[in-house]
Amino acid sequence: KQWYQRRVAITAGQSETSATLGIDQSQAYVKFVHQAEINHAKAYGRVAFSVPISVLADAEKLAIEKGFTILTPFVTLKTDGKADVSVVIFSDPDGYEICFVGDEGFRDLSQFDPEGSNLLDKAIDEDKSNEWFAKKGKSKSSA
Repeated sequence: KQWYQRRVAITAGQSETSATLGIDQSQAYVKFVHQAEINHAKAYGRVAFSVPISVLADAEKLAIEKGFTILTPFVTLKTDGKADVSVVIFSDPDGYEICFVGDEGFRDLSQFDPEGSNLLDKAIDEDKSNEWFAKKGKSKSSA
């Protein structure tokens, strides 16, 4: 069984080829559609759900009861000058990470920053990855 079938999330609808899930009725739902093959190519990251912080401890407990591997037990991560954010991360049966993050801190951390694009461009320009790619005989733009 997949993580959503183990009642870590609520199921709003399900068929042979799809499942519509949510954490509770006050949140948006996500519809997952089965694909015969998934090419992850250059994809990275994890599935993450923002939930009220009061739900995180229960999500961890339920994940343990349902036999999931806990990768990161409930923890509050400190961010200097910003909101703290609480998370629980576990692994689904295929080894993919499922992250539940406290909504309160997440919303504060995900505010629009008008300088964000400039800061990201500057960090990319200064990250020395051009040197790393050159050692590999490649260019950053071809990656």
